[in-house]
Amino acid sequence: MRDRVPFLLYRAAEASHALANQMLAEVGLAARQVGVLTMVIEPMTQQALADALRIDRTTMVALIDDLEQRRLVVRKRHPRDRRAFLICPTDAGRAAQKTAVAILDEQQRRFLAPLTPQERIHLSELLIRLHASAPAGADSPRQRANDTADDPQAAGRLARPAAKGQRAARPRTHGSR
Repeated sequence: MRDRVPFLLYRAAEASHALANQMLAEVGLAARQVGVLTMVIEPMTQQALADALRIDRTTMVALIDDLEQRRLVVRKRHPRDRRAFLICPTDAGRAAQKTAVAILDEQQRRFLAPLTPQERIHLSELLIRLHASAPAGADSPRQRANDTADDPQAAGRLARPAAKGQRAARPRTHGSR
C-alpha cells in the first residue's frame, strides 16, 4: 500500500497542508481562510465562493463569519439580487492575503526543496494532467473542500475553468519564476 501512487499523493498533500497551516499560524490564518481571501480580491457571492472553492455551505458560513469578525471581509448586499451577499475584502483583508501568499510561496519552496527546478516543473505538469483527466464528479464534497487548501492561488486557477480553446493556467513553481 505504501508504494501506491494515490496513497503517496494523499500523504504528500497532508504534509504540505500541515506545513502551510503551521506557517500561516504565525499570522493567525489557516490555508482555507487564505483561499477565501484570495478568491474575494474580486468580490463574489457567498454561494459562488463556496462553489469555486468546493466548500459546503455550513463550512463557508463559518469561514466568512470568522473572517468578518476579524474585519478581513465584509458582506454587502448584491446590487442586482437582494437575496445574495457579496463577500468583499477590507484593506486589512487585502494586506493579510498578500502576507499569506508570501508565506505560502515560502511554504511551497520548503516543501519542494528536495526536488530540482526541472523536477518541480515536471511534477506540476503531471499533476495538471491527472487533474484534467479525472472523471467529472469523481471527487466527493469532502474531498473537493480540501482540493485547494494548500494553495490559495491554485484555488483561483482551479476554480475558474479555462475558456473554450484556452489551456488551463499552470501553477507557478519557484524554479520557473
